[in-house]
Amino acid sequence: MTNKNEPLALFRSEPKQHKSQSALETKLAPWLVLVVDDDESIHQLSTLVLRGYQFEQRALKLLHAYSKSEALTILQDSPDIALVLLDVIMETNEAGLECAQEIRQTLCNESVRIVLRTGQPGSIPEHELMLKYDINDYKNKTELTKERLYTVITASLRSYEHLVKLANMAEKLASFNEELEECVAIRTNELEQRNAALLIAQQKIDAQQQVLVQQEKLASVGQLAAGIAHEINNPLSAISSNNEFISEYFDKLYSAWSKLRLATQEHQELTALMSDIEGQFDLLWIEGESQDLVNETKQGLTRIANIVKDLNVFTNSSQQVTSGNYIDEILHTVLGELNIELSASFRMHINCDDAFNAAPDLLSQALSCIVKNALESQCSMNHRVEISAKRKERCLEVAITDWGCGISEDSIHQIFDPFYTSKPIGSATGLGLTIANSIVKSHNGTIHVDSKVDFGSTFTVMFPFW
Repeated sequence: MTNKNEPLALFRSEPKQHKSQSALETKLAPWLVLVVDDDESIHQLSTLVLRGYQFEQRALKLLHAYSKSEALTILQDSPDIALVLLDVIMETNEAGLECAQEIRQTLCNESVRIVLRTGQPGSIPEHELMLKYDINDYKNKTELTKERLYTVITASLRSYEHLVKLANMAEKLASFNEELEECVAIRTNELEQRNAALLIAQQKIDAQQQVLVQQEKLASVGQLAAGIAHEINNPLSAISSNNEFISEYFDKLYSAWSKLRLATQEHQELTALMSDIEGQFDLLWIEGESQDLVNETKQGLTRIANIVKDLNVFTNSSQQVTSGNYIDEILHTVLGELNIELSASFRMHINCDDAFNAAPDLLSQALSCIVKNALESQCSMNHRVEISAKRKERCLEVAITDWGCGISEDSIHQIFDPFYTSKPIGSATGLGLTIANSIVKSHNGTIHVDSKVDFGSTFTVMFPFW
């Protein structure tokens, strides 16, 4: 509000005047400036003075409000107002200050520039007003000449323009960030998919390498077994053949001697001579012992042949590692080869239908050795064997449990040693569990044994799915 006794300082001239724009009208949208004052003359004079003003080739469009509430309504309807020329004292002594506060806090308009104009400066220092009410300038109407008004408006519009540009840049930057995040998300997803594909490919390569390593191991063992079998089979065949001839020769010799004794019974001298020969060379004892020696030799040769036969499992052409093997099929093959039928005393529980890579005949041989060991361990009327198979994490677990004699703690660490057996000498080769352990190890697996004397044993075979 102006003091009616004061001169209209708004029109006070100064030596240097602002030059107006050319007669050509700009096509750019005008700057919106809100004049808030309860004095009608201020509105009229402001319109008159600012009629020719332009900034950045844009004219001014003045909006008029005569009270705080009217000003707030206009600002709410027109949020793109650049500048508010606000009188302090209107319907109340602090209406202008309250209006400035509500513009910032209630309307949340941080970009509009607020210039307070007053004809009656208050008791509060200017810098405190600017800090407290978030205004941009504070002018006394008596000091606000035309030139100074132009300067204030120019500075305010320039400041508003910068704020708008910053806001637009921030909006574009936010939009760019969103697009960038989308691009990054898409790219990240592509990379994750590629990484997943690479991981799958690497797993396949690892699996193929494992198969190759497995085949190389089996091939090495097969070559060794083939060499041993060849070196043993040749002399074994000769010894077996010679042993048969020796047995036949002994039979012929004893038959001829018996006939000779019958033929000389009527000749006392010859009979006495033959008796002396029999006594001197223990022929009767040799006759009884020779057949035992031949039979023992034959048993030994049979055992050697069985050992070679056990080794031949590694030279079989079926040692090739294949995919698509199923543990239930392998176990049923084992039971079929051993002529075992499932019953109350022999149970099997299969809880795994995953396919895996293996040399099926070799794995069947390994499990067959363990099952036979379980069957042969029975030492009482409690003849029970149970087989279970299940997936445990990334491994296949096959457990073979018997309720037999069990294995002592002193012997349990020897059961996989070659030729170790708790059975009578000659009744077993002692290679069954050794072969089983070698085959399982060649599949990168393990065999764990839990046993207690008189309570039985559990052989747990584990090997990975690869």
